[in-house]
Amino acid sequence: MMLVTSMANAQCPDSNHPHAIDLGLPSGTKWACCNVGATTPDGFGNYYAWGETKEKERYDWATYIHCDGTAETCHDIGSDIAGTEYDVAHIQWGGSWVMPSQEQFKELIDKCSYTYVPKNGVDGGLFTGPNGCTIFLPDAFFRWNGFLECATLGSNYWSSTKYASNSSYCLNFDNCGGTWRHSEARGFGLTVRPVTSGAVEQPVRGDIDGDGVVSIKDVMDIIDIILTGKE
Repeated sequence: MMLVTSMANAQCPDSNHPHAIDLGLPSGTKWACCNVGATTPDGFGNYYAWGETKEKERYDWATYIHCDGTAETCHDIGSDIAGTEYDVAHIQWGGSWVMPSQEQFKELIDKCSYTYVPKNGVDGGLFTGPNGCTIFLPDAFFRWNGFLECATLGSNYWSSTKYASNSSYCLNFDNCGGTWRHSEARGFGLTVRPVTSGAVEQPVRGDIDGDGVVSIKDVMDIIDIILTGKE
């Protein structure tokens, strides 16, 4: 494994997503190029209820694991779940990846310009940072009661920050040029766009033993895998 340099973080250097995109924000926060569960920046990825780390077929209060069946019985799992066992970005991606906080969403809104544009046929929000680098968030809607729903108030992305006992902050954006912080019911299935405050470890292609370089031993191991079919 090796650390991705700041130059590599400027925009996606290749198709080996995810990458950490440096938007030139004052906090130094870098935003992922794609959603949790997505393989491309325009992919919707997976949907999660707030504090859950696995997808499911139906999203409602009856299936929400952090309540006792109703909105009034939500469990207290913390005011900010970034980096905890309830943080799907951290659990799924590891390393320094976490769910963004409401303050990081605020910085994204305040410091970046926003345009609602299509990317590869997918509508979404393009955020351009002070340094000219961009991230694209597809308009992924949300899931509730077993259906993919179109949000009446724009697209929604979870933050790590709780708003009330049964709701949490999220980022909203729409096709009318609007971006704002909002809150949604914790049982909804929303998408997640991770952030990191530091360099991100990425695998070196061909580095079988994980020491950060491709050695003669790695080459021999690759040849052995090809010849024997064993990994």
